[in-house]
Amino acid sequence: MAIVPLFNAACYGSAFSIAELGARASGMGTAFIATADDGSAIFYNPAGIAFQPGRHMQMDSLVVVGLFRFTPSSVPEGQVIPPNGYSGSVKPHFIPVAALYATQQYNDKITLGFGAFTPFGLAANFTNFNDSDPALTKFPGRFAGTRAELQEYWFQPTIAYKITPNMAFAVGPAFVHTHLLIEQSILNPSGSDGLTFGDAAASTFFPNLPQGQAAAILARLLPEGVSRLAGTANEFGYAGGWLYKNPGSKTRVGAMFRSAVTNHLTGKASFAFDGVTPIESYLPPNFLYNAFPNQSIKGSFTTPATYGVGVANSKFWNGTTFAADVRIQDYHRFASVPINFPINSSQNADIATPPEQRLVFDFHYSANLAFGMEKPINDSMTVRLGYLYDKSPVPDQSVGPLFPDANRNSFTVGASKTRGDKEYTFFYEAMFFENRVTNVAANANQYTNGDYHSFAHLFGLSLRFNLGDTITIKH
Repeated sequence: MAIVPLFNAACYGSAFSIAELGARASGMGTAFIATADDGSAIFYNPAGIAFQPGRHMQMDSLVVVGLFRFTPSSVPEGQVIPPNGYSGSVKPHFIPVAALYATQQYNDKITLGFGAFTPFGLAANFTNFNDSDPALTKFPGRFAGTRAELQEYWFQPTIAYKITPNMAFAVGPAFVHTHLLIEQSILNPSGSDGLTFGDAAASTFFPNLPQGQAAAILARLLPEGVSRLAGTANEFGYAGGWLYKNPGSKTRVGAMFRSAVTNHLTGKASFAFDGVTPIESYLPPNFLYNAFPNQSIKGSFTTPATYGVGVANSKFWNGTTFAADVRIQDYHRFASVPINFPINSSQNADIATPPEQRLVFDFHYSANLAFGMEKPINDSMTVRLGYLYDKSPVPDQSVGPLFPDANRNSFTVGASKTRGDKEYTFFYEAMFFENRVTNVAANANQYTNGDYHSFAHLFGLSLRFNLGDTITIKH
């Protein structure tokens, strides 16, 4: 038998990317590949640390407040849609994302750095009900997913080398730790999993009825279930960058690369059932729990590589920096996801979880364009503005409660204040999602077709320390 998909990823910047990993860069709309002159260069363009003399430490924090609404185009008979649609607001409403960077100039040629950051993450939550609530009061798209959390942490040492006084490159291997949590309802009476399960048991409960008719009856009488999956993976990735400065024209040009990472997950799958249905008393003891046993699982998915180029110029308007970036992420790697259930490797007919289920998403490339400006007000104060366009990689057939994704237009503001050896920075971003309406025939029985309307607030703070001068190595 088949079980409904147990995997999805959840986030709201290019599917599940996070672009705003540095308050200064984010205030410029994340157009920072060619500027790259604080600790977050390790994320945006590692070569930028080559031009940062002395020792520095930087702590960044990001808070996301997502406001996601979904109005389905069709629902089960008797379902009442809330006046403003269903809320997918993440709980807790404030989701923190932190990053830490440190750099040390070793000599005139070499600078060392370290970054700990989360390039993929955030969450989705459409669980606005209790498991035991009447079916017609629950979110109708719950069989496509209700809750998910994904965090991919990069721990990246970096070495940057100046080829000339105005050109540098950098490389950084990374240890990557990933955590995934997925939740969704199962045994959809109108979907393939409920009908498949009913078809297998039809001859036992209704031996005198045609099998298809018996399967449909059983699918509607079975108690609704919930599947929960949690897994972790430890892998390796790498990043690199190049940066060139032209002092005469005050122009900087940069390029960066961050590798794809295939996460081989190990974890647990657990199942629970309502048990309040007319057929419950006719089922053998623990019938459904034996069919869906809690078990260890394995799976894999790939987070995309990132390619970026940028240019910045500070020749005009009293040293104001104007910057522009283009970044591409090859989300086509997120085409299908295998989930393995080893407990059924012998094709045990009494167990409903398959030996392997391959989930198809067929994501395509994502691209974003970033523009920003940074203007010094005086020796200690700088202000910033920015704009970011982010093209969604999620096709219509994969849009749902865990991927309520659409193209985004973001507007940012920010400022920095220097006091002594400390620099304090903040930014705010208003992220406008384009309204997205889906109508995919294959998703009709999951009730995920309809109107997705979303908005997000992002706030960030940064504290950067100047810890001293360059270490000089004597020979």
